[in-house]
Amino acid sequence: MAELVLDLWGDVRDPWSHVAKRRVEAAVSASTHPMDVVVVHHVLAGPPVTDATLEEASIAGRPDGIDVTLTSAPEADPADAHRLVALALELGGPPLQGAMLERLYAAVFTEGVDVADPLVLQRLAAEAGLDERRVAAVLASSDHAADLVSDEQAARSLGIEGTPHLVVDHRLGLGGPASVRDYLALIDRALEEHQPAGPRR
Repeated sequence: MAELVLDLWGDVRDPWSHVAKRRVEAAVSASTHPMDVVVVHHVLAGPPVTDATLEEASIAGRPDGIDVTLTSAPEADPADAHRLVALALELGGPPLQGAMLERLYAAVFTEGVDVADPLVLQRLAAEAGLDERRVAAVLASSDHAADLVSDEQAARSLGIEGTPHLVVDHRLGLGGPASVRDYLALIDRALEEHQPAGPRR
């Protein structure tokens, strides 16, 4: 069976995107065939997050293991951090990309560090497992900027206006920070429709 692709759009400044990432991962683990599912992350910069949204998301994310200590909305330009999310996908595929994004979310919402600072980003990327020399070269250039544009254009073509937003199997969409149960229902439905007839080997 070919892999079922989950495309998840998010923004490293958006706490709901962090919540959605954790819940999608939990849904994949609970799905009927988790080894057949791959999550690919895309970035979509949204409007600044309000303090009220941050507080609401911090409460909602606690059951998902998310520890938000940030008390005021992040203001850092996310462009370079988002370029590293794209770089991670190139270097190590979805697993490394997921690790990079998780490290960025923790840095923003738990540690409160400036993810617009190149030195900070180099440290975070190294901790996530990216090659430090490649990271430094990318941050000193405009590499992967086109990937951000591509993600935004793809979002527009799908009618995605904000983050987080999940698209399953390139056809089933679910916007907002949905519950694990809702994500799971969508994934299992897609797996059933995606699976070819006949016994699985």
